[in-house]
Parts: sequence; structure tokens; C-alpha cells
Amino acid sequence: MTVSKPDKEIIPPVEESFIGRWSRRKHAAQEDQTELQQNDMPTADVKNTVLLTDADMPPLETLNEDSDYTGFLSPKVTEALRKQALRKLFGSPAFNIRDGLDEYDDDYTQFEKLGDIITVDMRHQMEMESRRRLEQLAEQDAAEEDQQLDVTTASTEIEDAAKEEQVLADSRLEQTTVQVDDEEVEL
Repeated sequence: MTVSKPDKEIIPPVEESFIGRWSRRKHAAQEDQTELQQNDMPTADVKNTVLLTDADMPPLETLNEDSDYTGFLSPKVTEALRKQALRKLFGSPAFNIRDGLDEYDDDYTQFEKLGDIITVDMRHQMEMESRRRLEQLAEQDAAEEDQQLDVTTASTEIEDAAKEEQVLADSRLEQTTVQVDDEEVEL
């Protein structure tokens, strides 16, 4: 029996430190990444591509949501024309779809009538209104009582003043009669 020697010689692993192993793996990953990037690069020469200008762009009026807007992103296209084209693109109906999650999306002016249902808020408002009416009635009653007291007090005062005047008038009358030589003379 003959033993064949493998093509690659197996080297027993040398004890490698953590940092050494990490560094080796990182370099291997970077090399793989650069190889992938080089394979993905287009074969055409980038320097020979023509940069588009404002004159090469189609009129904005002819653009719709299905048009190709990539030409407007060329470095030679002016910023103003680029903004106008992008404004037209993003103003199209394809980009203005509402998701319905905004609270202002619904029309809250139209609502289903409650019918005979009385909500807690409605009951509270009715109670507050009845309390206000009771307070107003109590204030009106108090004002009427005060007014009646004022009228009664005023009429009593007028009567008292009239009695006092009568008494004064009577006392004046008595004082004005004087007896002179057995005759009474009024002054």
C-alpha cells in the first residue's frame, strides 16, 4: 500500500493570539470585498461618458410620473432646472398617496347622529345648565324679596314721616292759638 502525498502540505496550526486572528480575518474580508467591487465595475470607460446639460433635457411640460428623471441629476444640469424637475416628479399623484394614519385625514364635521342616546358629557352639561337655572331663579327671588323689603320699608318710612308731620302740624296749630282777654286768637 502506497500513501500519496497531498498537493498542499498541511501545516499544523500555530497558536495564534486573538488580535492576530482578528487582523487576519479582517484583511481577508477586505480583499474579498475589493475583488467583488472590481468584478462589478462596468467595462466601459467612465471618462468617456457624456455629461448631460440643460440643453439635453426634455421640456418639463412633457414629463409625467413614468418619465426618466435621472438625466436631471447630471452634474452639468443647473440647480434650478433640477429642482423644477424634481418638484414636478414629487408633485405627481404617485407620490401624493395618503396613508390614512393622520388624525386630520378624516372629516370630523360629518358624524352619525346619536338619536336618543345621552352621553356622559351631555348628562353633565344638562346638570350644569339646571344648576345655573336654579341659581338664577334663587337670585331673582332674592332680588324680588329685597325689592319688596325696600318697598315695605319705604312705605313704612313714608307713613312714619306723614304721622310725624301731622303731629308737628297739630302741635303748631295748638301753639298758634293764644288766649287774649278770655278769647282765643289764632295767629
